Amino acid sequence: MMKTMTISELLRSGTERLKSAGIDDAKFDARCLAEHTLSCDYFSLRLDFQKELDEKTVGKYFSLIERRSGGEPLQYILEEWEFMGLPFKVGEGVLIPRPETEILVEFAIDFLKKRENPIVFDLCSGSGCIAISVAKLCPSSTVYAVEKSDCAFDFLMKNIEINDVKNVKAVKGDIFDKELLSEVSPDLILSNPPYIRSSEIDGLQSEVKKEPTMALDGGEDGYDFYRVIASDWLKRIKNGGAIAVECAENQTEYISELFSEQASEVKAYNDLSGLPRGVIALI
Repeated sequence: MMKTMTISELLRSGTERLKSAGIDDAKFDARCLAEHTLSCDYFSLRLDFQKELDEKTVGKYFSLIERRSGGEPLQYILEEWEFMGLPFKVGEGVLIPRPETEILVEFAIDFLKKRENPIVFDLCSGSGCIAISVAKLCPSSTVYAVEKSDCAFDFLMKNIEINDVKNVKAVKGDIFDKELLSEVSPDLILSNPPYIRSSEIDGLQSEVKKEPTMALDGGEDGYDFYRVIASDWLKRIKNGGAIAVECAENQTEYISELFSEQASEVKAYNDLSGLPRGVIALI
C-alpha cells in the first residue's frame, strides 16, 4: 500500500529509486515523471513542494518510476517529446527525436530561405520531427515525409495534426522503391536513416534497443540507406539544390565519397560535442 507523500518527498524517493536502477540523469527523469503525473510544469512543482499527495497519485507516479527503472525510455513513458521547440508524440515503434538532429533542421532552414516555394524530401521520416519542423519554420516549403513503418507512419500523421502543418505531405513508402516520388524534383533532401551495423544492434544500450530495429539497422556495414540515397535519390535534386544526412561519427568519409560523384561540394558537419555527425552535399 502506498502512503501519502509531499511533492518534495516524492521527488527525492523517485530520484533515489532511479539512481539505484542505474539511470544516468535520475533527478531530471524523476522530475519529468512528476510533472507528467501531476500535469504541471517545474515552476508549479517547486511552488507546491510541501503539498501532500494522495495514495492514488503517489502510486501512479511510482508505477512510472518502475517502468523507467526497467529501462523503458523516458520519452515513451511521457508519450511526447520536444524537438525544435515543437511537441511530438512518440512511443513504442518510433525513433525518439534527438537534439543533435536539430542541426540538420537548422541547416535546412538556412538553405531554404534563399529559395522560392522549395520542395523538400524527408526520407525515413519516423515521427516526422525533421519534416514538420522544416515545414513549420519554412512555411513556403512543401515537405514530403516518406516513411515505411506502419507504426511510425501513425505517429507521423498524429504529429502533423498536432503541429497543424498543412504543407507536409505524408508518403507511405520505402525509399528502396525506385518509382517512389519519381515525378517530383526536390530542392533539398534530408534524412536521418538507419545507420547502425546489423551485428552491433544487440550490443546497444538497453534503452536504445527499446526503439524499433527498423529505425536503427543500416545493414551489414551500416550504409544500405546511404547507398540507395546516392544511387536513386541524388539525381532527382534540382540544380543548385542540396542534401543533408545524419550519420555516425565514423561514417562521414564514406558517405562523402558516395555523394561526391554527383555533388559540386561535399562537407561533413559536427554535433555540439564537436564529433562528426553528418554530411551536406551541394548539387
